[in-house]
Amino acid sequence: MKNGKLVAAQIGCGKFAWAQDLVNLTHHPDVTLKWVCDVNPANAARAAEHFSVPHQTSDFMEVINDPEVDFIKIATSHEAHLPIIEAAAKAGKHIFCEKPMAMVDEEAYKIIRAVRRGGVKICVDLNRRMSPAMQALRRKWLAHAADPKHNPWRYIEKVREPLPEENLPHMVIRIQDESSSYGLGHLDPLTGGGEIIGESVHWLDLACWFFAPQLPCEITAWGSSRLSHGIHLRFDRGASMTLDFSCSGTFDFPKELYEVTDNAALFRSLHFVENNYYGMPENEPEFFELQSDPFPDMGRGFEAFQAKYSRNVAGSTNAKIQENTTPLAPDKGHRAMLNAFIRCLKEDQPSPCDELAGFRSTYLAQRAIQALEMKRTLSVPLEKITPCIQ
Repeated sequence: MKNGKLVAAQIGCGKFAWAQDLVNLTHHPDVTLKWVCDVNPANAARAAEHFSVPHQTSDFMEVINDPEVDFIKIATSHEAHLPIIEAAAKAGKHIFCEKPMAMVDEEAYKIIRAVRRGGVKICVDLNRRMSPAMQALRRKWLAHAADPKHNPWRYIEKVREPLPEENLPHMVIRIQDESSSYGLGHLDPLTGGGEIIGESVHWLDLACWFFAPQLPCEITAWGSSRLSHGIHLRFDRGASMTLDFSCSGTFDFPKELYEVTDNAALFRSLHFVENNYYGMPENEPEFFELQSDPFPDMGRGFEAFQAKYSRNVAGSTNAKIQENTTPLAPDKGHRAMLNAFIRCLKEDQPSPCDELAGFRSTYLAQRAIQALEMKRTLSVPLEKITPCIQ
């Protein structure tokens, strides 16, 4: 630490780093961003100038060898994570790593070993679990699961004992996106691995976090590991999650929808801006502030978000470029994850998304690809999902 602040270094200065990491790190009151690093020196120089970062390099070892650096943020292509993490852990640097932590199980095992032997903390930026909307949805579901209350007009066909499968919680995640969201780096098997590895680790992790301490025990998948696909994940105490990921959608409608059903109730989250609850007496909607909102006077909630989007892109010839110019973004948990990681470093607390969580999302993604290719349901063995690595 220097002057009471943690000293950070950004490794990887691409589009995501500009949209999240560099903004969040430079504005955090407990962080000093000392370095930016990118294999393309021009990218590092541009980031250093724009965000007023004093040091730049194209060699990540220069960053890691700096004794003042407390932690690094990795936002490189996926295949570069392992060598950077191993070097950082050996040097005693804490690690904040973009998802996926690794592309294959063996890489993940080596990362677990490296951070544990190095005595450092790692946080994997599987940020959905930290979004205010998902945190609120889980709190509401847990409260209902512990003490179910139903509206007086609840429909019951006849008086009978519920069947074993009637009250098992189920999560449905619908993702609709345009395939142009994903550059060839995402789809290249050497650098990105396709969208099950590159994106669906988010929702595999979210389900594991949401239903914890249940452990996943069975997985089925269909479609394409490179783009559109579906995944069904079952847990050992009966909970389940179904993901429908389509790359044939449109930016003109919000990307993410979440629904959880359990014990005659529905818990619904609309693109992180509005939660709705049905089937219970206390069912007032919850609204959540956007991370970036150029039109705060237009109200809150899902309909307001759609109206803001339409206004933001009106007259534009490229919605994606327009959104980069005047960002309109729901709070998906990026800042909350960074805040939690900073607290864990300063107060020596557990990581908000540690190496085991990072491993599980990678393992389940790879298992889903195997199930898709084999066209069959596969088990998730307990010894695989809970590895013993020193």
